[in-house]
Amino acid sequence: MSKAKAKIAGQLLENLGGAAQYAAPGSVLNALFGGLTAGPMGAFAYGLGDFLLNTPAIALARGIRPGIKGDLVNKAGKVIKKGLYQPSALETGVNIGASVASYPLVDLVTRGSLYQDRSIPTQLTEQYYYPGVDLPPEVLRRLQQEGQ
Repeated sequence: MSKAKAKIAGQLLENLGGAAQYAAPGSVLNALFGGLTAGPMGAFAYGLGDFLLNTPAIALARGIRPGIKGDLVNKAGKVIKKGLYQPSALETGVNIGASVASYPLVDLVTRGSLYQDRSIPTQLTEQYYYPGVDLPPEVLRRLQQEGQ
């Protein structure tokens, strides 16, 4: 392994702890959304998928473009909070991007198995089916009439 790769790997490992803390809120949000759309197993899968994708991505972004560390000081010069960390724009972008990308990646890895409990309406073609969305009966009748 070259020195540059070793340095990047070292920074990645060093940044994992802080990256995990920064990734956790987004993972919780993805878990809540997954729970709403695919039940308890979906909550677990989407939350874990987000966390596993986000944490190393954020750690890598911190190695490339670290944020700012410092203390919060009031006008009188008194330290209000020590050791604050303000993530860089790269970190924030990577965090959001990985959270968005994690949902379809979990679907890909699970081959859509989180949606197996959803029945596909047999009277409609697949072009009208979206997982988790049930159409009102009058809309289904109208679509059936238009399709004939």
